[in-house]
Amino acid sequence: MSKPNSFTDPLPECPADAVEFLRGLRDLQSTGAFCDVVLKGNGESSVGIPCHRSVLSVQSPYFRAIFTHNWKESSEPEFQLRNIDNRTLNELVMYAYTMDLSLSDDNVVPVLIAAQFLQMTPVARLCWAYLEKHMSLSNCLTVHALASQHHNPRLSHTALALIHPNFLRLAQSQDFLQMDAQQLTALIASDEVEVFSEDEVLEAVLRWLDYDRARRLAHVPTVLHSVRAIFLSVPSRQEYDEALAGAPTGMPPCPSGMFGEWTGGMTLNTTPRPSFGAQEVIVCVGGGDDNEDGATVEVFNPLIPAVWRLKELDMFADCLNAVMMDDRWMMISSMRGLKTVKRNSRYTGLRGKWGPPVADMQTLRHSEGLAALNGRVYAAGGYIPFGDPVSSVEAYDFKSNSWSAVAALPVGVMGLEIVTWNGKLYAFGGEIEEGNGSSLALAYDPEADNWARLADMPTARYGCAACVAPSGLIYVVGGELNDQYSALVEAYNPVTNQWQRKGDLVQPRWLPGCISLDGKLFVLGGAGPKGVERDTIEVYDPDADCWKLHECRLSSGNFGFGCVKMKLKSA
Repeated sequence: MSKPNSFTDPLPECPADAVEFLRGLRDLQSTGAFCDVVLKGNGESSVGIPCHRSVLSVQSPYFRAIFTHNWKESSEPEFQLRNIDNRTLNELVMYAYTMDLSLSDDNVVPVLIAAQFLQMTPVARLCWAYLEKHMSLSNCLTVHALASQHHNPRLSHTALALIHPNFLRLAQSQDFLQMDAQQLTALIASDEVEVFSEDEVLEAVLRWLDYDRARRLAHVPTVLHSVRAIFLSVPSRQEYDEALAGAPTGMPPCPSGMFGEWTGGMTLNTTPRPSFGAQEVIVCVGGGDDNEDGATVEVFNPLIPAVWRLKELDMFADCLNAVMMDDRWMMISSMRGLKTVKRNSRYTGLRGKWGPPVADMQTLRHSEGLAALNGRVYAAGGYIPFGDPVSSVEAYDFKSNSWSAVAALPVGVMGLEIVTWNGKLYAFGGEIEEGNGSSLALAYDPEADNWARLADMPTARYGCAACVAPSGLIYVVGGELNDQYSALVEAYNPVTNQWQRKGDLVQPRWLPGCISLDGKLFVLGGAGPKGVERDTIEVYDPDADCWKLHECRLSSGNFGFGCVKMKLKSA
C-alpha cells in the first residue's frame, strides 16, 4: 500500500498488521463478500459500489448517523448520494478501505466538497493541503471561494495573497466571471487589491455584470457600493451612474450623481487604495452657500478628476479660513470660534473627527488672515465685532494649546490674504476702511518678529485669494475693486519685490479659494456679479498665461470658504 497523499499533518505509516487488515477489508469489498449496502452516485445509470455499513460508519459520521438510526435509509440495500458523482464516490470509498487517496487538479475540488458533506475530516485535510501546495493563478479564485465557504481562514488568506496583486489579470479569467456577488463584493472592497486606478475595478465589475446580467442586476447596488466611486474618472462615473440607473427599483439608496451630494446615508469609502500612492486633494470647508444644512465639506481631486461632498465632518457654515499643519491637523476659523480636525499620520481618507478644543485667541476677531508656518498658526488683523479693523497678530502653539502676541501689523486691516514662502508670511490686500480695498503688501519674518512693507499691489482690492506658484511667484486673484467683482490676476516676485500683470480669470470672483497643486494653480468658487455664487473651477496654464474652466464643478455655488491642500493617505 502506498503512503497517503498528504501535504500537511500526514498520517503515520501503518504497521504491517494494520496494512494486512486494510488489505483484507479491501479484498472483501472488491469481491462483494459480506457487503450489506450498495452506494450510488448521482444519475439514474450510476454504477453501484458494494460496501460495508460498518466501514463507512467508522470513516464518516454522516454514514454513522444514517446507518445507526431507525430510518428507512438505514436498512435499504441501496443508498444514493445525488450530490456526488460516481468517480468522486469511488475515490472516497477507496480511502475508506485503504486510507490512500490519489488527488489531482481535476478531482481535488469535487473530492473536497464531497468529503466536507460526508464529514470525512482526514480527506478534507488532505484536499486542503493539496490546494495550498498547488496554489496558482489558474485556481486561486476557486480556492478562495472554497476556503471562504468552508471556513478555512488560513487558506483563504493564502489565496488572497495571490489574488490581490494579480487582480487585473484574474479579472480577465472565466473564474472571475463566475464569482458570486458576495465574493466579488468582499474582494473589491479590500484595500489590498492592486490596480492603477479605480476605473479598472469598475471595468471588471461591469464585465462581471454583463456575463449574467438578468440574474445579477439585483446585486448591482451592493457590488457598486464597494467600488470607490469618488476615485473614478469622468467617463467611468457616467458608466457607474448608468449601471445604477439600470438596476431594478426598490434597491437600497445609491449616490445621486458624482457632482451632487452623496445621499441615502451611505458611508462612502474615501480612502485611496495603497496601490494608488499618496494623492493630494483640495478641501473646501464651510463658506457662504445657500444649502439648507449650511455646513459643507467638498473635496476636489484634479488627478482623477472628481469632486465629492462629505457629510462626515460637522463643519461651521461660516468658516472663512482653514490651514493644515503637517498633514495632520486642519484648523478652521469662523465667526463662532476655532476648531481643529485631528488626522494622525496613519489615519485614512477624510473621515476625521474633532480634536481637543482650541484655546480662544487673546483678541476676539473676525475675518483675520490665517496661515501656518514653522509649526505655528498665525492670525493677523481682522476686526472686533461691531468695531474697527485691528492690527494685532497672534501665534498659536499646538503643544501648549495657547496663543501669544507677536509683532503687530503696521495698520489695522481685515480680510488679509496670507501665504507662506521661504520661511516668511506674505500678506496682501484686505480692507483698512470698510468698503475700500487696500493695496497693502507685507512680509513677516518670524526670526526677527517684524513686518516689512513691500511694493504695493498695483491694484487695491479686498476679497481676493492668493497662492504660491511652483515658479515662486505669488499670484493674487480676483477680489473687489471699485464696487465691482474682478477677474484681475497680479503676481508678486518676492525675490525682486516687483509685480506683474497676468492673464485674467475667465470669470470675476470675490472670496474664491486658490491653491497650487501638482504644478498647477486652481481657483474655486467665489461670488460673481449680483452676488451669484459660482460653482466653477479654473486652472491656470503658465506657459500660455491663461485660465481655463475645469471640467469639474463644486456641487453648489460657494464663496468665502476655507481652502486647504491635504494628502489622502492609505492605512
